[in-house]
Amino acid sequence: MSLILKPLSKELTYERFKVSIHEEGYYVVSIFNDQEFTIEDLTILVNAQKELGAEKLPVLAKCAENASTNTDLLKVLSKNENNPYSKVDAFVIESMAQKILANFYIRIFKPERPTKFFNDSNDALIWLKQYL
Repeated sequence: MSLILKPLSKELTYERFKVSIHEEGYYVVSIFNDQEFTIEDLTILVNAQKELGAEKLPVLAKCAENASTNTDLLKVLSKNENNPYSKVDAFVIESMAQKILANFYIRIFKPERPTKFFNDSNDALIWLKQYL
């Protein structure tokens, strides 16, 4: 009998966020509280995804209550070429400011991949898992 070993999931932690691959086959990105996720962070995230195996997978992004971003990042994030390892994006958001940015992102920048915002991680996972 041969034994098949599954690689252990690796978590990479940076100044403003951490990223890992869940055993079910999606990235989990956690943006820390009181941090602004920038274009530079997106570049770091893409490199981290490459280091984790360079697979195009669904992304579950969990945003802490006081995490933020800016419109420059939203414009870049909306294009598939700038986020090549993301199949779909499910964002879990908490604050009113995040909800306003989410509506702005969907309506103005119209992301090229399926993208949805949620208040609850379980709802986000139900939606995300249809893309596994």
